[in-house]
Amino acid sequence: MPLRPTRSGVRIGLLLVGAALVGCGTPRDYTPEELETAKAELRDHVRLGTFEAGRLFGEQWIARAPDDLELRVLYANQLAGGQLYREIREQADGVLADKPYDPWGLHIQALGHLAAYDWDAVLEPSRRAWAAFPRPEFAAAHLRALAHNDVEAAFDFLKSLDAETRAAPEVFAAHAELQHRARREDPAWADSSLATYAEFRERWPGHVVGYVRPAENLFRANRAREALRLAELAMALSPGSVDARMLHWAILVESDVLPAEERRPAIEASMAEFRDAAPESARGLSMMAFVYRELGDVERAEGLEATAVAREPGGRHAPLIYYRDLRAASREVSRIREEYGEDSPEYRAQLMVARDAAYRYLERPLYDDMYRDIAYLNLFRAVRDMDPIPAEELAGAVRGLVKHSAVNIHITYGEAILAMVDHTPHAPEAAELAREGLQVSVDFLRGSRQFFDTEGEFENAVRSYLARVYDGMGWAYFKAGRVDDGRHVLERALVLSPQNQSARYHLGHVYEHLATEAAERADTEAATEWLDRAEDSYIAGFGAARDENPNQTALEALYESRNGSREGIEEYLATLDERDRIRRRERILESRDEAAGTYEPFQLAQLDGEMVDSADLEGKVAVLHFWGTWCGPCVVEMPEYQKFDERYRTDPDIRVLSISNDPSHDVIEEYLSKNNFDFTVLVDDGYVGRAGVFAWPTTWFVDREGYVQFVKVGTALKLDEEFSWRVEALRETDDTR
Repeated sequence: MPLRPTRSGVRIGLLLVGAALVGCGTPRDYTPEELETAKAELRDHVRLGTFEAGRLFGEQWIARAPDDLELRVLYANQLAGGQLYREIREQADGVLADKPYDPWGLHIQALGHLAAYDWDAVLEPSRRAWAAFPRPEFAAAHLRALAHNDVEAAFDFLKSLDAETRAAPEVFAAHAELQHRARREDPAWADSSLATYAEFRERWPGHVVGYVRPAENLFRANRAREALRLAELAMALSPGSVDARMLHWAILVESDVLPAEERRPAIEASMAEFRDAAPESARGLSMMAFVYRELGDVERAEGLEATAVAREPGGRHAPLIYYRDLRAASREVSRIREEYGEDSPEYRAQLMVARDAAYRYLERPLYDDMYRDIAYLNLFRAVRDMDPIPAEELAGAVRGLVKHSAVNIHITYGEAILAMVDHTPHAPEAAELAREGLQVSVDFLRGSRQFFDTEGEFENAVRSYLARVYDGMGWAYFKAGRVDDGRHVLERALVLSPQNQSARYHLGHVYEHLATEAAERADTEAATEWLDRAEDSYIAGFGAARDENPNQTALEALYESRNGSREGIEEYLATLDERDRIRRRERILESRDEAAGTYEPFQLAQLDGEMVDSADLEGKVAVLHFWGTWCGPCVVEMPEYQKFDERYRTDPDIRVLSISNDPSHDVIEEYLSKNNFDFTVLVDDGYVGRAGVFAWPTTWFVDREGYVQFVKVGTALKLDEEFSWRVEALRETDDTR
């Protein structure tokens, strides 16, 4: 059944809406012509992206004509441009309280969810609004909602629209946005999106969205010069658009389109033009402050931030300003830990600073919970690393994470729950929090399904997440005295994920506890059996780990206890270590792609400007490592990558190349110099997007014929060793042909 009603339905809808507005009894101090002129002006503010001026103008007219629902929608569009979703929801509630099925109210509700990036919640009101009253802007809202939930369904909906609706500017722009989102399925959609935006500009050259949105996409794809051209056209069209200006400033400050000495003067000239063209707003002030921080002018940034907060201390854009203090304290913790070590008084003092920064943020009058989870995460990490650990503060931080965490689910229901078990008297509560985390984890992964290429990858992620939750739950049960429940839950974790080292460690401790109980009963046979099982559990968890592996420590203690000394332990551990290496190598080589394909060819510049052509890699085994200085996991493994690069640097059969996604040469060169790295870096020019790389780090291992035989996504346990196994496997395979 088609979703869209007939045109007769439109006429009926218009009559119903008109009837709803008749006889409201509101005194009018305007003529119908003045109202239509006001609506046209609000449409112009949307067209030009001057949402703050539009909001101020709209407020005046909403007070004069509160019963005109089209006016409310136009006003809600101004609020949406400033991401003021709470205010939009108030507008929607005002309509839907008396008329719960009114399409205008449903559309305003959908706009609120879109402004809040609540992609699940927006689907139903946008669908119902469109079904009841098929206006182009309603279709565009539903298309945007579908694009963020189900790209295929969005394309189907687009096809169902008639030619007139598809040709409306709102729908045309939503179509281009959909194509850009579809690039994850096929990178070619990125070019299709740019082409659609180009056609949009030809049809509607006076709409700023046709310049700003493709410019944003080009900039993210490291095509800064093309992005700058569109941003400049957008500013010429609309000097007072925050979106156009912020994009312009970001391009200048983060890329190399201008020499370093010319960037600040160009940015400040642009800021002066903006302040002349637009009313002062918290959003604009916040954006300018952000740019000054990027330029290193903290004093100027703090002045702008203070003005913004004074205007709207509980407003939409104040949390970002408050968050900068939170982030600065956290970064300083990392810097001091690296420079002085975790046992230093400097580090201990900075933990207190980070804790206090988190509390300050949480005590602010916050517009929403956007950064609240990060505040609780910083609080958790700060108090967890204190000595002694303040138990109740730690428990409070974990409770806050459970309540507010939207992204860091693996931390919330992994290390945070375990810390609550180990360092507070609240193990029973931790067990119940973990139980709740089972469904939370599944829901989170379902919402992230689009990021998994295959059903197998998605299922593995589900098993891994659930195993992490079961590990925390089982350990909590054990610590709370429910030994059998703890054992069964930990064993369930290992059924889901046999490689979970934490669950192996905890289960080994449970088995040792059961051995002690058996010994107390003088049941020597049972005690021996439980100790054997404990040893087997520790052995299964033994091996390479990103952090210190507790299974090795537990295994050494158990060995010494059972043998009466440490004699022979080095040989024992060496045997286990070699077994781990063999198993890791087997798993890695088994991951070779049976349906290996070729990759998108490239011509990319090195930092010195010399070009590297992928065609020159033919006949060599090649390693292509995608990374960025902004990527935390990438940076962590770079010392190992340097060793790997040095291993093959002079090998004529092997070529190791890294491709940085950073938009600025300066950033890359500063990072390499600071860390004494000298591996080859190619600079992305949009190739990463064309190649379909969306996860960081990602590494391709390419055979001599140009086929990608291995793909490693994420960090490696032992990069130099594990990358070398893949390289040598490809070398050996090619040598036997």
